[in-house]
Amino acid sequence: MTGAPAPSIAIPLSARLGAWLLVAVVALVILAEFFPAYPDWFTGVIAWAAVALFWPRFAFRQKAVVLALTLAGTVGIVAGMVAGAGGLIARALSQNTPLTGMLVAVSFLQLITGRPAEGERLEKGPRALANTLAGVHLFGAVINYSAVAIFAERLAARRPLALEQAVGLSQAFIIGAMWSPFYGSMAVALTFAPRTNLLVVMAIGVPLTLLALALTWATLSSARYGHAREFEGYPLRLDALWVPAVLAASVLLVHAVAPQWSVLAIIAALAPLVTFLTLLATDGNRAPARMRMLVETRIPEMGGEMALFIAAGVLSAGMAGVIAWLDLALPFTRFGGVEAALTLALIVFGAWLGFHPIIPVSVLGPWIAPLNPDPNLLAMTCIMGWAIGLPACPMSNTLLALRARHGVSLRAMLAANRKFSFVMLVVCAGVLVAYAHFVPTAAAV
Repeated sequence: MTGAPAPSIAIPLSARLGAWLLVAVVALVILAEFFPAYPDWFTGVIAWAAVALFWPRFAFRQKAVVLALTLAGTVGIVAGMVAGAGGLIARALSQNTPLTGMLVAVSFLQLITGRPAEGERLEKGPRALANTLAGVHLFGAVINYSAVAIFAERLAARRPLALEQAVGLSQAFIIGAMWSPFYGSMAVALTFAPRTNLLVVMAIGVPLTLLALALTWATLSSARYGHAREFEGYPLRLDALWVPAVLAASVLLVHAVAPQWSVLAIIAALAPLVTFLTLLATDGNRAPARMRMLVETRIPEMGGEMALFIAAGVLSAGMAGVIAWLDLALPFTRFGGVEAALTLALIVFGAWLGFHPIIPVSVLGPWIAPLNPDPNLLAMTCIMGWAIGLPACPMSNTLLALRARHGVSLRAMLAANRKFSFVMLVVCAGVLVAYAHFVPTAAAV
């Protein structure tokens, strides 16, 4: 089990209230599935209220980015309304609230995931590298960055975290965005392509993920890194993998039984439920207290990331307004394999320049939508851009956290990850072109 969070007294009252508002967002995202008449924009109002309560805790750069996205989106919304476009304000408030609810819900899983034992002996060599990559990937596929934090702390217990360890952790974790329904990438993709077939996307994403992990292993076990002889990692404990397995299987099962339900809402419901039932079995009547402690200590730490996603929703609505105002058109009239590959390259290279993938995706999504694209192709383009662009993005929370907590050079991590990113860009672009060629009728499904 993970250790208990720090006492909630260290967290300001405003931040704790903001955390409970984000929990309310989770509940409202689920509620909306059962009451179609529910006004989704109201959930957005709650989310923005949480951002306001978290605001004093944000760093200057976070505040600047959120303000810039919100201001640009607002200008676009006003322009669109002048041009006669309707529903833009409601869209701005509701665009990314399901994503926010899902990510908050997934954070509860930290309470039931296994933490490496303090006395557990670390391994060395290529096998240790493979086990570490597999471990952080499988746990990260469900509990997101918490897995990286846990693994990095364990590896740094006796000596500072090495560059190759940081590179391996970051690549193996972020590439999970290629297939995992528990990542923000999948949530964003499903927002812009709601008719996506989750099984199809995962069936293509999993082999690409395995290839990416193999590339990371081959690179870090090459002569340049001493054939990984000195790489320290720890054994992959198969008995601790039941959480990722149960959650992934449950999501796919519920989605198959009730395909009309949003995947984001399914995850938002299952993650806290599985956590609470597991805690009841293991901790008895302490379960509610542990859940509350997580809300009031861990969720406030997510405030900056949630603000970015919520502000990106405003930007997306603003982009739709600008398109209506200027009657903009894409330089292509269809969204096929070549167009998808070019869009992917734009997202990835934008990430290299410091634009979090959610920003170009939020801009391009409304622009591409009128072309009636194959939803699977559009979804894959979004998640690929996230999975292979974010490891090489200077604004990646994963890289910034490893830099701040363990002192690993951000420049060195970016240099290593950009090579990985470029190779995977070439591979993924080829996959998109091949998919569009061999599945030409998918858009008509």
